[in-house]
Amino acid sequence: MKKFTHFYSLTPEWQHHLAKEMNGELIDNKIIVIPKSLGQGHSYFTQITPGISVLLMDFVLNESVKINRIKSDNQLYILHFDLSENANVIKINNIDYKIGSYDNLGLAIIDNKIESSFKPAINKRTLALRLLVDKKLLDGFLKNHPSEEFSKRKIKVPKNSLYYYDNIDSNSILLIRSIKDKSVFDINFNSHLKGISLKLLGNFLNRYENSKAVENEVTELEIEAITKTKTYLLNNLYNPFPSISFLSEMAGMSPSKYKMLFKKSFSSTPNNFFIKEKMMLANKFLQSGDYTTLTEIIYELNYTKLSYFCSKYYDQFHRKPSDDFIKKI
Repeated sequence: MKKFTHFYSLTPEWQHHLAKEMNGELIDNKIIVIPKSLGQGHSYFTQITPGISVLLMDFVLNESVKINRIKSDNQLYILHFDLSENANVIKINNIDYKIGSYDNLGLAIIDNKIESSFKPAINKRTLALRLLVDKKLLDGFLKNHPSEEFSKRKIKVPKNSLYYYDNIDSNSILLIRSIKDKSVFDINFNSHLKGISLKLLGNFLNRYENSKAVENEVTELEIEAITKTKTYLLNNLYNPFPSISFLSEMAGMSPSKYKMLFKKSFSSTPNNFFIKEKMMLANKFLQSGDYTTLTEIIYELNYTKLSYFCSKYYDQFHRKPSDDFIKKI
């Protein structure tokens, strides 16, 4: 795995070190062309207004890369929108967050004062847009909307978690898709990207304004306990869903508190999270070409009724399992 290191600023100078480190070509202080040794594609950076900049990443890598972002003195929030073909990984404080693709949450907000890394998928198109926003701009917005206690609404990154990790709203998805097939070398691309970026920020602020206040801050120990149960679920996808009482006991808290904190941390109930991950695994099995019948796959995943499996698969992908099934020859 190749590793690269960079920092962020609202102005373009941060790109010089990264371009040199990966042996990419930097064009007009905006475009970094990915070297052929790594894959194909580019990133595009531009300052929109004082206090707001945007970075668009659009590439396909042919080898594993880890891009480490180190913290800097720049007081920024990083709004990461990810519509990639396959799940990428954002790591913060040694916790991996899958992000991108139809099957995963695609929006993350990270405080620039906390280091993170980004590991794009290999041989799949990465399409991600990052807004870099001066903290003072968002803090001002929140202070001017006193409909709820500011102490509960201020943007804050707990020690062991992202501040915000959620689905991308449908309007934002359409906005990002509108630039998906446009050339960064087009004369109108810069102005188009700036317009899209401001609309994305507006969508986020509108969504945040209308969201409920966080009920209570989650402690570091509670985050570790909840993450432990999440890891357990991911390691036991071949088995039936364990009970809430089992998981809450593992986390060392009451079932009601466990369910509340899990949903708060991962925007999903434990059972729905488990089913979604299990269906993603099923999708891999279906397209692997290693099975002769659907029955083999449902037994592999510890299901007994084909109809139940098909309904859960359809809920996740809006397709029948048979639509994705590649039969073993």
